[in-house]
Amino acid sequence: MELRVKTFDDPSQWLWTDLPIPVAMERARALTLRTPIETLAGWTTDGYAVIPDAVTPAAIDGFGSDLAAALADPAVPISMTFWDRDGHHHEPAAPHLLAKREAKVLDLHAKLPSALALVFSPPILDFLTDIFQADAVAFQSLYFEYGSQQGAHQDSAFVYTRPAMHFAASWIALEDVAPGAGELFYYPKSQRLDDIIFASGTKALRPGDPDGNHYSQRLAQFTESKGMRRAHFHGKRGGALMWAADLVHGGEPIRAAHTRRSLVTHYCPLGAEIPYAAGAGMAPRQVGPRAWVLAAN
Repeated sequence: MELRVKTFDDPSQWLWTDLPIPVAMERARALTLRTPIETLAGWTTDGYAVIPDAVTPAAIDGFGSDLAAALADPAVPISMTFWDRDGHHHEPAAPHLLAKREAKVLDLHAKLPSALALVFSPPILDFLTDIFQADAVAFQSLYFEYGSQQGAHQDSAFVYTRPAMHFAASWIALEDVAPGAGELFYYPKSQRLDDIIFASGTKALRPGDPDGNHYSQRLAQFTESKGMRRAHFHGKRGGALMWAADLVHGGEPIRAAHTRRSLVTHYCPLGAEIPYAAGAGMAPRQVGPRAWVLAAN
């Protein structure tokens, strides 16, 4: 791992909210925005934003019913990944697998209309199109029954877009987050740390990289060496946490027998490139005003 100071020689590589804070706030005054400027100013400074009541109870209930029906029907083509003593698995999703380590059900936004209604709820879509200044594309989603317990990381190391910073994520609480349930943690302002460059010569941490085994530990140490302290999202049902590509975040260990039902979605602006998409025969498909999903042609 090497460090490289963030530079802004080519503004097209950045979202306007990633530019130096005075420049970003000057840019904001020239834009037509749907989100309160205080929320966007907080995102620009801290790398995250909380949207209370981002989705309605009725929308969550509808998604829960649809998910239960899909998991009970082997004919519904949904998949998941998880870890156990035999390694990492990618299998058809099933209820008995949801408690496995780092179990996540993949891309429900592309399979269930009720999931799509969550990831593009009006407050979330307004926020995304404000920071992107373009339509928003949902290209990955992950459903968690329990906390992920994932170590500290930046999404830019694992989730590849071109440009790398043309990315945002949402974490929607589908129930109140109980203490000890593997709460989401994050380091405010960490999105403005120096770039971490791997053996690939980029911000992408590729399989086999010699820094892979120690990445999370070293990243957390580096972040805290800059005086940044870990915060937690104890979200209420229906609330959403939004974060930027380089915000350092992860999941705390599970210390109590509680579920932590949540839906995470990765977004990019329409026009950004998703490297795996073309090879997989995928392209953006419009699903509503200002809203697109990555789907097979």
